[in-house]
Amino acid sequence: MKFISTTPKDTVKNEKSINAYVEYTGKIIRHINLEHIGFEKSIYDSTKKVKKSVTKLANFLHVNTREKTLRQHLFLRKNTPLNPYKLADNERYLRDRDFIVDSRIVVIPIEGSDSVDLLVMTRDVFSLGGRAGGSPTAPEFGVYDANVAGRAQRLEFNAVIDQERDPKFGYSFLYRKSSIFGSLANLELAYTQLDDARSYGKEPEYSVAARLNRPLVSPYTRWAGGIEVSNNWSKNVYGKSDSSFLKYRYTIFDTWIGHNFGIHREISNRNRQFLAVRYFNGNYLDQPEQPEYEEEKKYNNVVGALTEFTFYRQNYYKTRYVFGFGRTEDIPYGISLGFTAGYVRQLSLERPYSAIKFAYGQASRKGNFYRLNFLTGGYGNRGELEDVVVQTNASYFTRLLNMNRYKMRGLVSVTYTQLFNQTIGDWLDINKKEIPGFKIDSLDADARFNTHLETALYTPWSLLGFRFAPFAAIDMVVANCADCDQQNQVFWGLSSGFRTRNENLIFGTMELKVTYIPENGNGESEFVIGFKQNLRIKSSGTFVRAPGLVQYN
Repeated sequence: MKFISTTPKDTVKNEKSINAYVEYTGKIIRHINLEHIGFEKSIYDSTKKVKKSVTKLANFLHVNTREKTLRQHLFLRKNTPLNPYKLADNERYLRDRDFIVDSRIVVIPIEGSDSVDLLVMTRDVFSLGGRAGGSPTAPEFGVYDANVAGRAQRLEFNAVIDQERDPKFGYSFLYRKSSIFGSLANLELAYTQLDDARSYGKEPEYSVAARLNRPLVSPYTRWAGGIEVSNNWSKNVYGKSDSSFLKYRYTIFDTWIGHNFGIHREISNRNRQFLAVRYFNGNYLDQPEQPEYEEEKKYNNVVGALTEFTFYRQNYYKTRYVFGFGRTEDIPYGISLGFTAGYVRQLSLERPYSAIKFAYGQASRKGNFYRLNFLTGGYGNRGELEDVVVQTNASYFTRLLNMNRYKMRGLVSVTYTQLFNQTIGDWLDINKKEIPGFKIDSLDADARFNTHLETALYTPWSLLGFRFAPFAAIDMVVANCADCDQQNQVFWGLSSGFRTRNENLIFGTMELKVTYIPENGNGESEFVIGFKQNLRIKSSGTFVRAPGLVQYN
């Protein structure tokens, strides 16, 4: 338990993810054993015991992850030399599964031998969960199991009963399987009537989709890729007139594959190159009949082929209390530089596309973390650049301030986005992503500067296993709108609330937030109350992604 649990004082230790394994570099892995930690023990305090009644109920309703399933999520192999980086990658990969709360891989040396044994320790979350929301006239609810039969399978059902809908009852199903047959590829099948798929148009949409994705789980993995196919159509569930309802149907086919170069370099050399290609096709089988939407980008076909070359070097620190409530968190640091090129056809325009993507992050043992991002992309047409976007972002997490059993951490994030020579690209707007609860009908800005300041206090308070973290935040957005009455417009949001989470349950973080907006774009001030359930926040990131366009809204 000492390897995976905290102490009553809950002292936070920041360390490189490989520190515990470096001394065993090159040792031959003899055996890989698995140990499962039950609900009767707390990972927050090894001296604390969970009530027997709670343990019995949890064990009755929950099926532990099967050993075969866990081994399907291992990419370490017996009779191979121990690579501390690869071992740390596998530990983090296990910890990122939504049915596991924490994991450790412990190296056990064999006296008088050049071999070692590995002990893989995992602690499940209670995989059954649910959600509720909506309004009294349109209640929403859902149930799910993230680890059906202990086989890393997720089944989810969501529904709404809305008196204004026809039909009044709407629902969605989702099935997901992690690491099919040990391939590290994930399968997802979904059907929805709730407008919660990609949903490009503004009408409620039905959708049926299938996705297969194999992420690059480690710099020692050779291949990554994915494929998605879906059929999506608008549904007039709220009885709009034929003249106002937008009737449309579209299909999506999106696939990519990439190869990782440099996996056989020396252990200490984490420099890698990744080359990937992607093809995507969003095809409208039926388009809205209203003439004003004939030239609107989101209701027209889009076809593109992209290739992306990425140089990256990334490692991780292990710490606590960044986004979680005491669980182990993995903070990436390193560098990534990508170059994208390809062709995109949209609205009868076929244009070459290019982009540059740069990211740099650093973490210190004292617990300060920061990350810098720079993205720019645009199209070429008849010797000119069109729909160009430039975006830069800087984020900084302060070191954790220990105040007896209370802990405080701050966050500062600054983002600047600039558009040039817009032709068919979308203009910048301000919505709830920039300021909670904020919505303005139309801004059409070509530059936007937003700042987010936040302080969170992690308390020792606990109620039925739920821990609490009150927070306060300030959001400021400055938008440059050339066609507005006032060219530079400034908007503010002042927020306060609390987050709560039980890390042993599948429920994500729940957040209750009150935001005061002094001026909402209509010359009025307002208070906005927001509640988010199953809010999943992680900072572990990924090594590479599918080639893509620079997104800014």
